[in-house]
Amino acid sequence: MRVLIVTSFPIPGEYDGTAMLPIKILRALKSRGVDVAVAYLRLRPSKGLATVVEDFEGTPVFNVPPVGWVGGSALLKIAREWPFDVVHAQHYGGATRAYAACRRGQWPLVYEIHSLLGEEVERDRLGRGPVFRAYLAVEKKVFRHAAQVIALGEPVKRVVVEKKGVPEDRVSVIYPGIDLGEYERPGRPAEIPGVGPEHAVIMYVGSIVHPNQGVPILVESLPRIFEARPDARCVLVGGPADAGERYRAQLGEHGDRLVVLTGQTPEQVVALTRRADVLVHPRLACVENYSVQSKIAVYLAAGRPIVATDFGDYKHLLGDTGAGLLTDVAPGPIAEGILRVLGDPGLAASLAAACGPVAREHFGMDRNIGRYLEVYDRAMAAGPR
Repeated sequence: MRVLIVTSFPIPGEYDGTAMLPIKILRALKSRGVDVAVAYLRLRPSKGLATVVEDFEGTPVFNVPPVGWVGGSALLKIAREWPFDVVHAQHYGGATRAYAACRRGQWPLVYEIHSLLGEEVERDRLGRGPVFRAYLAVEKKVFRHAAQVIALGEPVKRVVVEKKGVPEDRVSVIYPGIDLGEYERPGRPAEIPGVGPEHAVIMYVGSIVHPNQGVPILVESLPRIFEARPDARCVLVGGPADAGERYRAQLGEHGDRLVVLTGQTPEQVVALTRRADVLVHPRLACVENYSVQSKIAVYLAAGRPIVATDFGDYKHLLGDTGAGLLTDVAPGPIAEGILRVLGDPGLAASLAAACGPVAREHFGMDRNIGRYLEVYDRAMAAGPR
């Protein structure tokens, strides 16, 4: 089997969940002896009008300008040079750009939905503009054509089946996997500027400005936490830095208790999470959060107590399993949840102990890659719709 992973973002790209997921899949496929290549269908012809072949960890990356993917000609050429059996399109950007080529070449298309289209494109425009409408029109064709669809959450699967009209047997839920070995290997907790061994660390990892992540709610909860626990410090691992400055200003007299660390690599994140006394995800109750993000995989793999808001698959993954304490989506309940975990060592230990089994069952890439291979087999058996 040969798999062509198609993206609308560069590989390796930024160290966020969207870019890291295909990298984790790529590495896991190669470990199983599967041949893999990447086609990055970029938006602008910044490197000229010709397809450029690059390399990522020994994997060919075809850097394709718009002229090559609009009509599908570049993927047809790639197929002559590097024949492949199935196209694994990442996010709506990869799927909509690969659609024409998959129709022409009659390749089975697997569409992996990172987040539902409409929550990111032209978000600030009333009624949305031509870019959003163009994406939406092509995505409707993708849903009709795709041999298989992968959703990162049960709520997304329901939308795809009930509103997009895709038969249920063509939709699978696979949570964003990570390499658990990175967290299982021995290592020391990271040293954090402004944080001493006597401090209780409340940590959040990820974008601190993306609206759906709910970081402003966490910041609003901090004064109550700091007043009850003067030893507490909050560490935001993510950027941008200027947002951290705004949050510190918002906290006033408590501003020096907030630490913001930008530009951290995945390896540094592993060490940082080891220092957390509680990991927090205050995500909002919105459609964009129907998808489970790789952030919770990192939290579970770290094996630290988790406090998260009660929405979507978090009830199944955290609440029902005992791996997380769930709260309402508001500053007060989040503060109460964090203070409860910090003040109850038995609860904290129980939450931490429950993380490992959930991480291995739902997020370990060594197990998830088997689920991807099953999807590829079904896609090749079914063929394009």
